[in-house]
Amino acid sequence: METNRFHGSRCISCGEVFVQGDDIVVCPECGTPYHRECYKKEGSCINHTLHDSGLAWKPVTEEEAAAASHSESGRIRCMRCGEENDVNGIFCLKCGLPLHQNEPPERPFNEDYKNNYGQQVPPGQFSSDVDRIGDRGFTGTVALDKNTEIDGIKLEDYATYVRVNVFYFITNFFRFFKLKTKLSFNFGAVLFPHFYFLFRKMYGVGALMLLLSFVLGIPSFIYMGTQDVLGQGQVFIKNAGFVKGDTFELIYTVCEYVSFVMRLGVGFFANYIYYSSVKKNIKKIRSEASDDTSAKQVIAQSGGVSWPAVIVGFTALFGLFTVLMLVVNIMM
Repeated sequence: METNRFHGSRCISCGEVFVQGDDIVVCPECGTPYHRECYKKEGSCINHTLHDSGLAWKPVTEEEAAAASHSESGRIRCMRCGEENDVNGIFCLKCGLPLHQNEPPERPFNEDYKNNYGQQVPPGQFSSDVDRIGDRGFTGTVALDKNTEIDGIKLEDYATYVRVNVFYFITNFFRFFKLKTKLSFNFGAVLFPHFYFLFRKMYGVGALMLLLSFVLGIPSFIYMGTQDVLGQGQVFIKNAGFVKGDTFELIYTVCEYVSFVMRLGVGFFANYIYYSSVKKNIKKIRSEASDDTSAKQVIAQSGGVSWPAVIVGFTALFGLFTVLMLVVNIMM
């Protein structure tokens, strides 16, 4: 039976464990607890993961807190099954339960690192030797923490801006910076390039891709408008015998191939375009902010994703389709 619903949990602002007598306030939306002074310092709740998912903060009972405490061997026991895991682990190796559910957002970044020879590597520093797994060697092993910089920007700022699918993007960002490459593959950007960029708040690129996708899709839209999709003898475009001609078929085929090549190219460069956009925005915010706290708040507000932008993009595309149908009918 719990006596203090915050026992064993941490303030995600300062990272300190709550103890009896602490002056604690909670976010009115998600229920995340803070020391009163920490909440005043942040100015608003910084538990963006819960706000984005619509979930609520879950308290840790005394029994769970005790079960999740560090053992004498320096490992951490799972609160569900009791399995001992590495202290730097994120999920229990036996049952998959998150090991640090209520710890600060920066927890996933390693605080220290040892290479395969047992040599200590400070956070954010590169290993100077070659680590080996069996007979396969690799170089450039790196230990990351929230203060590690990629092209002059801290990982904490990247994570705060990206917010959704952080590990995937930071891994790619680091690879772009370290290997000086611009290539990776984003399947979502291949399928829906315009919606992808709008979703990631790259509105200019998203609008351009939407326009290009529409223009290249005009022959396809016209053909679709001549088909009885609902099976009720109704079509958007009547008297459109030209769609069966060789000229229309050639234009249709060329547009389909060009659209495919464009989407494929976007798929290989979308992550780098996003990386460049994130860097530019963070640097601008940092240069204009009066202090670190306000900069973090603006970064959090500017980043993340936008479903409303996707809805607006879909509405605009449908509007263009409707106008196209009207224009073709008038011309016929």
